[in-house]
Amino acid sequence: MISVVLMAGYNNKWAVKKYAKMVAEHYGEKFIETGYKPLREFQTHHEGKLINKPLIQFTLEKLFELDQIGDIVIVGHRMLLEQRLHKLIHQFDKPCKIINQNAKIPESVAKRFHILPRKAKYNSIAGNMIKGYAATAACRKKEHALFVAADSPLTTLEYIIYFLKISEDYRPNFAIIVPAVLMEGHSDKLGRFPLKLINDTTLKLSDRKDSHGRQGFRLSSLMYANPHEFDINTANTAYNLRKCLNPNIQLKLFRITRGLGYANVYSKYFLNKDLSITEVENITSAFFNGKLKIIPVRDIESSYDYDGTDDEFNKINNMLKNC
Repeated sequence: MISVVLMAGYNNKWAVKKYAKMVAEHYGEKFIETGYKPLREFQTHHEGKLINKPLIQFTLEKLFELDQIGDIVIVGHRMLLEQRLHKLIHQFDKPCKIINQNAKIPESVAKRFHILPRKAKYNSIAGNMIKGYAATAACRKKEHALFVAADSPLTTLEYIIYFLKISEDYRPNFAIIVPAVLMEGHSDKLGRFPLKLINDTTLKLSDRKDSHGRQGFRLSSLMYANPHEFDINTANTAYNLRKCLNPNIQLKLFRITRGLGYANVYSKYFLNKDLSITEVENITSAFFNGKLKIIPVRDIESSYDYDGTDDEFNKINNMLKNC
């Protein structure tokens, strides 16, 4: 049976204000999220009626449906989540517990995973990951767990099943397994751009390539990982690098990869345009101090996460209403 850590964390007001400014300056979008994002309500059809659901519920319901999932741990605002989801959670026999994002990392957990407080603060992404994982059955058995973002309501049941099935082939040899969702075209329905890479894996999804032989990919809401096999202290830096269109982030990424021994990664991507999936695997494996595998997959809808902008809300809401 597989354990799930459902990530439903939140930022403080200062972090939200900083992020809203970055979104406005670099993406030209209006940031509207001022409350607790996982409970932001979206509309969808159920039994012929249009109903409202909190963002996290779309994913949680699918996880409850999967027979191969044994237990679920949600990390976020415990009080608000319990108030909003307790009826749903009690409808199912599957074990599900909620961990407070602001809870300290237990000393035994910090010692076991060599947590460095300055790199993995208790209420950061890394802190939430390790607190959630430590509460799973997978942790007790030192196995992989499925980490799921709570902000991608269009992630399908079929996609989760497929990813878990194909990940089993790689689990014995890799600490982290991440799907790279194929994006064909210049941008997706949310106006987001892909990371262009040469697909040198054995998983060929399409013959469509750009003039440099590359295909476009985006991350989705899933990751299959075993924190016993990589350095969890690196997770926050990796998460903060996800907005690569920000020039400051590009420079930081260049410095990090150069420090890892990949001095030409900036030129390979932006000038030579020949960076491959295997090279990204090598770079990230060195960064995480644990082997990482990238699996090209389809299901672009799973990459439609709600970051908190007005445009995202309207587009995702419309897609959910038309499901």
